[in-house]
This record gives sequence, C-alpha cells and structure tokens, in this order.
Amino acid sequence: MNELSLSLIAGLASSILLSQPTYAATLGQNLIINGDAEQGLADPIGNAVGVSIPAIPAWTTTGDFSVIKYGATGFNFVNALDNLVSVTLPAVDVLGPSNRGQNLFFGGAGRASSSASQSIDVNSLASVIDVGKAAFDLSAWLGGYATDEDIASLNITFLDRNSQSLAIASISAPNAATRNNVTGLFFQSTSGYIPVGTRQINVVLNANYARGRVNDAYADNLSLVITQVPEPTISGLSLLVASSFMIVWKSRKKGFQFY
Repeated sequence: MNELSLSLIAGLASSILLSQPTYAATLGQNLIINGDAEQGLADPIGNAVGVSIPAIPAWTTTGDFSVIKYGATGFNFVNALDNLVSVTLPAVDVLGPSNRGQNLFFGGAGRASSSASQSIDVNSLASVIDVGKAAFDLSAWLGGYATDEDIASLNITFLDRNSQSLAIASISAPNAATRNNVTGLFFQSTSGYIPVGTRQINVVLNANYARGRVNDAYADNLSLVITQVPEPTISGLSLLVASSFMIVWKSRKKGFQFY
C-alpha cells in the first residue's frame, strides 16, 4: 500500500471520528441526546431516502435511518417483481410508550440495515466510576411491524481513555413471534455497573433489516442514566455482620464447617 493510500485512509478515519458528536455526562440524567426523536424535522410520509432524509440532531446515521411521525401516511411502490407494494407505518395510537411525543426512529424506506450513533464523555464522572460506584440503567421502546423480522437494538460500548472497549451492554426489540405479530413498540431495559476506567460511552441504535417492504425497525424514548451507588449505612453493616454470625453459629451447632 502506497503513502497516498495510507494518507487517504487516515484522513477518512479522522473525518469519521470528528463527525461523531460527543456529549458530557451528569449523574441522574438521561445522557442520550434527542433520545425521543423530537428534535428536528420528521418525515410525515415515511418514504424519504438518501439526501432527502431530514438531519437528526445529535445523531450520526448510516443508510436510510430516519425519523417519522406517528401516523405517517405511508406510500406505495412497485417492487422488482412489478408488484405494487403498499407501505403502512405506525399509527398515532400504535402500541408503545404513553409519553411518545410526535415522532419515532425508523429503520428507513430503503430495504437495507441502517444505524444512528452518538458518544458520551464520562470524564466528569471518573471519581465515581473508578471506585466501582457507578451504575447504569439502559432502556428504550423497541419494536417492529406485523410479521416482519426487522429488529431494532440499542447497544452501548464502554471505552477507556485509549478508546479500547471494556464492556458492552445491549437491548433488542422482541421478534415477530414474541410480539405475536403485533405492530408496536415494547419496553426493553438492562442495568449494571460501569467498568472501572471508562471514559466514554458509545451509543449505537441499530436497525437490522431482514426482509419485507421497508426497514420496519422502530424505536423511541431511548434512555441511559448513570447513578452513584450509595455507601452502606452503619446499621446496614451491623445487620450484615449479625446475620453472618448467626448463620455460622447455627451451622456449627449442626456440625457443618465452612472453609
């Protein structure tokens, strides 16, 4: 590989990194910016592709990932078999979050996978993270259309100061069978502890296309909240010690031994 090729690759990598928005973190607040898809313009039809897709504030997207309105009118198109295909999209009253606003994330009118991503700078929380007292709660409403198997998944990657991955957490929409072939969005969540040394969290919302009319992976109300685990109270510690003593004493009385 010549120097020009290496230079072009390095330049491309730099531009991708620079295009990735990064946001600072605060304890107890949702750290995903525009996680409810309410910022910016939404497609009222659902047929936008390529450059006609309105920009989604705070997110860097791939493919035809977009934002549509609940109750988007849908559209018709002729497929490769010369058949007329009618695309309907989630109605205003579709199964999903009660506090849904007007918009939701949509895999896109193109028949291909897509994604949206953003990064969260957690350097400000290093003193909590590095003593193992930072807990996270990740949640979202994720769903799909009828029998289609297009799946939305929300993934977070914990990175150290050198951008090396420390751990990954993720949630996914139920498949068609699990949601009984019902069109809608379903609450999904997971929680855990943030690895010591984490300085950045990358958030990626994937819309994985399987088959069908369009990429019918849907998402709304994405949330990532970091909280500080409280110190045990003196009374709590005393109770723990007393409980341990009672267990050992009773076990010894019965002739058990612990090693």
